[in-house]
Amino acid sequence: MVPIGVLSLVGCLIAHRSLRLLEPSLQSISVDQAKFVDDLPSRWVPWAIAASACGSLALELAIIRWQGTVWEIFAFYKNFSLLSCFAGLGLGYALSKRDRVPMILSLPLLALQVLLLVALRQGFGISMEIGRSLRATPITEQLNMGLAVASEVPQFISVYFFLGTVMLLTSLAFVPVGQICGRLLERTAALKAYGLNLVGSILGTLMMMALSLLWTPPVVWLIPCFAILLLLQAFNRKAIIIGVLSALVAIAALEWPVSFLCERVYSPYQLLERGLGDHGLTQIRAAGHYYQRVHNLSTNFVAAYPDRKPVRDYYELPYRIHPKSKRVAIVGAGTGNDVAAALRCGVAHVDAIEIDPAIMAIGVHYHPESPYTDVRVSRIVNDARTFLRRTTNYYDLIVYGLLDSHALLSHASSVRLDSFVYTVEGIRDAKNRLVDGGIVSLSFCVISPEIGRKIYLMMEKAFDGHPPLCIRANYDGSIMFINSKQRSLQLDPSILRETGFSDVTHEFANPNLLADVSTDDWPFFYMPRRIYPVSYVWMMALILLVSVVLFWNFVGERPRFSHAAYFFMGAGFMLVETKAITELGLMFGNTWQVIGIVILAVLIMAYLANLVVMKLGFLRTSAPLILLILSLVAGVAVAKAGGMPATPLGQLMAVVVLTAPMFFSGIAFSSLLAGSGDIAGALAMNLLGAMCGGLLEYNSMYFGFQFLYWIAMALYGAALISNLFSRMRFSRNAGRRPT
Repeated sequence: MVPIGVLSLVGCLIAHRSLRLLEPSLQSISVDQAKFVDDLPSRWVPWAIAASACGSLALELAIIRWQGTVWEIFAFYKNFSLLSCFAGLGLGYALSKRDRVPMILSLPLLALQVLLLVALRQGFGISMEIGRSLRATPITEQLNMGLAVASEVPQFISVYFFLGTVMLLTSLAFVPVGQICGRLLERTAALKAYGLNLVGSILGTLMMMALSLLWTPPVVWLIPCFAILLLLQAFNRKAIIIGVLSALVAIAALEWPVSFLCERVYSPYQLLERGLGDHGLTQIRAAGHYYQRVHNLSTNFVAAYPDRKPVRDYYELPYRIHPKSKRVAIVGAGTGNDVAAALRCGVAHVDAIEIDPAIMAIGVHYHPESPYTDVRVSRIVNDARTFLRRTTNYYDLIVYGLLDSHALLSHASSVRLDSFVYTVEGIRDAKNRLVDGGIVSLSFCVISPEIGRKIYLMMEKAFDGHPPLCIRANYDGSIMFINSKQRSLQLDPSILRETGFSDVTHEFANPNLLADVSTDDWPFFYMPRRIYPVSYVWMMALILLVSVVLFWNFVGERPRFSHAAYFFMGAGFMLVETKAITELGLMFGNTWQVIGIVILAVLIMAYLANLVVMKLGFLRTSAPLILLILSLVAGVAVAKAGGMPATPLGQLMAVVVLTAPMFFSGIAFSSLLAGSGDIAGALAMNLLGAMCGGLLEYNSMYFGFQFLYWIAMALYGAALISNLFSRMRFSRNAGRRPT
């Protein structure tokens, strides 16, 4: 096998030589691309602005989601893919006035990235040791399931070099896209152009939401984006041919049947790979590593295969502890193993809650005991936390399946669904849905003693100081944490003798084990202690380093002081949007539909604000910025008070409190934009600010999400001050001009 390093070096040399030979032709096509945009008939400019914005946002969302499905490490690095896209788009907007636009390189760069990631994922040209290094995470403060933790210098070098390469390829592909968008914006009035840009962004978001609804694969996400990029190069036959060939290469790599032993299903959350496990039963991989398996634990099957008995005992343990359970809720029902256990134990009704419809569908079609088709089962596709907050039902038993997800929920971050299930408030929501004497059974693969201690403390706090019972099962390293409402829980010793399980409560009751509980404000379940994530600082340094390399050409287009307000507003808006997604997700559900609607609402709010400024004329920026800061203060007060009540009026008030900052921010941005003569430069600085906001968001891993409000207020305060200074400088310069 030829080492991947040798292949990469040879490939770079060939690419460098080819580019040198093709440079005159590429330069000519790039110049013609700029002329094509400048000479576009005026009647087509509004359509082109909307189409380019639609294509750029849809491509951004598609790349972010695809990277997280093809290579699992991107599901752990919040914002990495987003910031890579922002870096390219920001530089593109900044360079939009250049006399050449190398759009011809975007599709080849995207195709190269697809080939690289697919080849590495399948292990082509790399040794097993390098493959393990690339799949290792350099984050030491946060535990994970499925990935090794880098411990040696070569591993750190490998993974950071890999991340830097992917960021560079992503950003460079987006630079010409940003140039086209910025150049088109300069063709019309600032506010009208910005409004059309927002309309296109709304359409791009709607398109990706529709494709997610249909469980489509990445090739379907990317084909419309490729088509828009090709339309923007319709002036030149060579550009079209190169673009089409590059698109075909990317499509072929995405659809190449690398394995005939598994079925790929792209749910709205993640890539699921269904294959065969023990006894020919279904096994599922998610984001490239083991996720869950289907079991046949029926009486006849266990009699034929006695080795299955410990697994059956594990699933049926909660019903042996609480044998009178008649109404049961199973959160994280998955493919139906927990549901089948409940039915075998004679419960009268089961509410099976699973957030991923594809996983539930696999259980419906492939589970040998067919639990989901039983009349006693209600299938509920929702996230567990929202169901527990909204349901009016009460249960004898609430069972937590082995919830664990690294699903990508939004373009803004990688939200861990289990984070908001495994918090003190989340467990308390479950306790509140129990009948008197009901119990909660929470199973988890305890990957460190500190995580076990953390769950112990969270259960104890949620159940008003009553510690849970902890039982070690002989299955997948799972510990069952069991607690009861309004009575002490007693375990029959015969259950342990018959199952071979052990009571390990004393291990996690040990006060010498140090752990901090997860809350809705600090929901980082896989961080045993609340310490500053220094490991993430190195990733921030990598992002900044690649950005500096990319923006080296930006020196000639130095940002003006008048653009500082756009930068601070972009950074602040990123944090406000993240906080809104988090809190509205908790209020209405952390499902992909809710997150998509929130993102859509953000864009619509910006469009309405822009429309208000267009209709009312030029407004002073200071007033909306002050109102924005005051609305953030109101948000902090509500968060400190524990949020709004889960009533219709409370939900309405939450929407008002969380969206008001976005509206005022939109008013301020459009007002500022109305007095700008450089819309492309303004949007470039806004995107750079958004990158800064994305990096500042990592502070929530130590300070909590409420802290983002304070950072946002400081950033918007800086925007207000810089805007005032800019106006003062403009007034002084105007006073010096000869009359």
